[in-house]
Amino acid sequence: MKRARPHHHGFTLVELIIVMGLLALAAGIAAPMLANSLRGRNINEEAQRFIALTEYGRDEAVSQGVPMTVWIDPGGQRFGVEPKEGFEGDMSRSREFDLNPDVFIKADRILKSGGLDIAAEYAPDGAPGTSNVDALSLEDRFGNIVNITRTRDLWAYEIVKENK
Repeated sequence: MKRARPHHHGFTLVELIIVMGLLALAAGIAAPMLANSLRGRNINEEAQRFIALTEYGRDEAVSQGVPMTVWIDPGGQRFGVEPKEGFEGDMSRSREFDLNPDVFIKADRILKSGGLDIAAEYAPDGAPGTSNVDALSLEDRFGNIVNITRTRDLWAYEIVKENK
């Protein structure tokens, strides 16, 4: 009578080492791509937030019936929207945001008012001011640059990504 050999179900040490090596290789390839994706996320979020703020400023100008200004403070790393200086608006609807510490903002030509840089103004009918900046640049500490420019009709802003 033949004795049945016991079957061992499982993996050998060599098989486990091969699988672990393949996983390490895949992680080594994916990690740099993931890191680049996460780096660019902050600058893209700030650009989208700035554009949303300009739209909010236009909406508030129409809603409140007073001119609104979108301002930036590059030195203080912040930007916001409030009623134009000299006009009575609802200050509780003003907004101010701090830039991500990794992101810096620069504008092409800018008006100064009360220590702040005025990026955009909107009339009570929602029309953009003639002195609105044509372009802003956001740059992060990794060298990524995102440009925010006025649209062709000059009524809004859009994001134009620049390659390194």
